[in-house]
Amino acid sequence: MKVIVFVKATAASEAGEMPSEQLLADMGQYNEALVGAGIMKAGEGLKPSSAGARIRFSGPNRTVTNGPFAETKELVAGFWIWEVRSMQEAIDWVKRCPNPMNEDSDIEIRPCFEIEDFAEVNPNGELIEKEKELYNAIENMSADEAEIRHMMHEWSRALEARDVAGLVKDYAKEAVLYDAIPPYKTIGVDNIRQVWENCLPYFPQQFKSEHRDIQIHVAGDTAFAHCLHHFIPIPADHPSGQTWMRVTVGYRKSNGKWQVVHEHVSIPFNPTNNQAWLITDPAKLEMPDYTSP
Repeated sequence: MKVIVFVKATAASEAGEMPSEQLLADMGQYNEALVGAGIMKAGEGLKPSSAGARIRFSGPNRTVTNGPFAETKELVAGFWIWEVRSMQEAIDWVKRCPNPMNEDSDIEIRPCFEIEDFAEVNPNGELIEKEKELYNAIENMSADEAEIRHMMHEWSRALEARDVAGLVKDYAKEAVLYDAIPPYKTIGVDNIRQVWENCLPYFPQQFKSEHRDIQIHVAGDTAFAHCLHHFIPIPADHPSGQTWMRVTVGYRKSNGKWQVVHEHVSIPFNPTNNQAWLITDPAKLEMPDYTSP
């Protein structure tokens, strides 16, 4: 079973008091024992709630409250994720833990739901299978792939905000763009920025940017991603939202940071009439009827 072990906050931890050198050493030895036993899957200390925020949900409304928060005894100062055979095993391990604070403190253990626990509310198993796929994706995702996916996400948010600087912030100076719109080739980050400045005024006032079927391959300091992308415009019948586009992006890591060095965006064309072939449903690999006159 998987459990999350919460180190509860104290007045000292909320005040930002750092642990002593001896406590750091003792906790390090304890973590080594957890890792050596194959129990510890993750663990982190948390900064005081003064550095955090809470978001309250009330229907469609979201209210953000910045820390610090008053009820110290209800706050968390750190956590572990453990894989144990039983609740009793987790309790036994917590009892071996050095006091994580320089004062009286509490550690709380909470079992995690397992995917199988939701079988009753998902009798056909479809949602459970999707969750398993997500868990496998998380376990197999490298730090480099996670960074590139985050870059793609930030690019989408910049596009929705019409933030041209944000759109090109991860491009190498000499990046090359093969775009779906003329000119067929644009060289250099400054010229790519100009392309966006020229075309953004013709986008709908509101739209969302969506990627799907993202595949990322990393080898050393080189990586490439391929996926589909489209716009979700308001109103929905705006021309920008009528097709998905094929995207391939080449990356190079320089000084520890990934940068886009090549980007290729396209849609197919029908060779029988030389017209664009729109991708209206990515789940269907449609093609022209080459036998028709």
